[in-house]
Amino acid sequence: MGKCLITLNELLIGHSTFHYSSKIVLNTAKLETKALKAKRPGFTDDRYNETSYYIENGLRKVYPYYFTFTTFTKGRWVGEKILEVFAREFRAHPAEEYERCIRAGTLTVNYQRVDVDYKLRHNDLLANVVHRHEVPVTSEPITVIHMDEDVVVVNKPASIPVSGVLL
Repeated sequence: MGKCLITLNELLIGHSTFHYSSKIVLNTAKLETKALKAKRPGFTDDRYNETSYYIENGLRKVYPYYFTFTTFTKGRWVGEKILEVFAREFRAHPAEEYERCIRAGTLTVNYQRVDVDYKLRHNDLLANVVHRHEVPVTSEPITVIHMDEDVVVVNKPASIPVSGVLL
């Protein structure tokens, strides 16, 4: 059996070539991501103005509306079928519902229709258009009990959800 000999210099040159080419691939991927993010629907004033609400029987109700959920392909999803990923990672619906959405074209990849057997690639932008119906909340006003430069205390109705934010 023959031996393969490689000099330290050859090893270092090969390593730097690999390092250089992997940097190019990484930079290209970052540019692709940036370009795709520019196409990704964001939470702009226009997005918020798409919805409206009305008061009925003491409740504030939001008219049903369409919303586009978007995400980029995670590294662990690359090479997997889109239907398998959605069935496993997004459990809000059964796999059959995601299959229906893919076939109907409301669940897309890079804003293009794909087959249920489509295998995800790096930087694929997944978009799922859903029809939202929000839970009604009370129309009672929110009153400020105390406010200073460190804290705001409010008396809000229990049906209005909150999200804590630490600054």
